[in-house]
Amino acid sequence: MDISTASASDLDESVGCLVSAFARDPITGFLLQPGLGYEERLARFFSLLMRARLALGMPVLVARDASGIRGAAMGYATAPPPWPGDLAEAWARFESDIPGLTERMAIYDEIAAGGKPPVSHYYLGVIGVDPGLHGRGVGTQLLRAFCELSGSDPLSSGVYLETAEESNVGFYERAGFSETARGSLGGATLWCMYLPQR
Repeated sequence: MDISTASASDLDESVGCLVSAFARDPITGFLLQPGLGYEERLARFFSLLMRARLALGMPVLVARDASGIRGAAMGYATAPPPWPGDLAEAWARFESDIPGLTERMAIYDEIAAGGKPPVSHYYLGVIGVDPGLHGRGVGTQLLRAFCELSGSDPLSSGVYLETAEESNVGFYERAGFSETARGSLGGATLWCMYLPQR
């Protein structure tokens, strides 16, 4: 499996992979509400996030084998600038198209704000792997590569993330992360976790 920095040409394939990876994720389920059109909402969500991060030069990694892109991870470095105007407008349209999304995002953001470290850090906002490859180490490779980006940045004190999958908590703890906060997202629990730089 090759882990590399994504380019704009990887967008559609990466989004397709993330839609599969997050089909039953509690965070995206809470925000985007499963039901009719859910896959389309997921695709718009991940497309906007990836397009913005690529435009800003923020970390976007893909895991690729002979079959194509099998996983992706993306987030922010220590001082992310505002989104470009066209993408900020596209996000505003996306929020307005989904009833209650703005309010649910506010709940999510409030919990996350309580768990973020007070020092400059990298934020791992999304990490997902083709469900058919779970348990094969692809997520570990993506996580390690993202943490290495943080480790090579003298402005970063570590990596912060959130998860609402209880099974992921142990995965991140084995990688050195520890819980900094938690809260309720509807019927799910959101764990905030941080890995300080070694």
